[in-house]
Amino acid sequence: MMPGKTATTAAMNVVAETTAPTFTTAPKLSLRTGTVNTTAVPVTLGWKAADNAALREVKLLSPTTATFGPASTSSSRTAKSGTSTTWSMRAYDYAGNYRTSSPSYTPVILQETSAVKSGSWTTRSSTSYLGGKSYSSGSKGASLSWTFTGRSAAWVVSRAAASGQAYVYVDGVKVSTVDLKSSTTLYRQAIWTKTWSSSAKHTVKIVMVGTSGRPTVTTDGLVYIK
Repeated sequence: MMPGKTATTAAMNVVAETTAPTFTTAPKLSLRTGTVNTTAVPVTLGWKAADNAALREVKLLSPTTATFGPASTSSSRTAKSGTSTTWSMRAYDYAGNYRTSSPSYTPVILQETSAVKSGSWTTRSSTSYLGGKSYSSGSKGASLSWTFTGRSAAWVVSRAAASGQAYVYVDGVKVSTVDLKSSTTLYRQAIWTKTWSSSAKHTVKIVMVGTSGRPTVTTDGLVYIK
């Protein structure tokens, strides 16, 4: 060092970002409209993740794999009925911290034969129906009701050009009028869905409208998620 010169060394504190992201809404499964099969029930996987700095991505680890951007909050999926499936998701930040959430859900198919029946119904048989059978009615006021404990439900029907309409009641309150008419014949269709914030006991009832000129409705059961 030269005479009269001094040297200084700057001190710098480096603080690592160690806070893991959070799931502000844990992964939840809800039923969506679409074609229902025992091995592929149409569902929506929903979630919300956040980080104190910046969220990088969210990954689905099981039952299949996928990667979502930080702004994504839902994905259309299918789930096997009658089987508890773990939906494991992991949220990452840019520092490499992560948090995992792994809830399990079971889609359950309730056949029309398990419903409380009122009025006139005819049993139809075909390999196109869930379980090989369905119920059909053209009688105004005829009804079917299912009671279950779950967080999401879907009414499954067959649709055709001459299909009629039905009222849907949830826990005794009419919530929808559903028209089954379709230009093409469709089987095992989840045509109406309802999701609640948590699992609880519910009753879904369908009542035939008796639509003029096309009164008949063919129902193929109810699906719910527990």
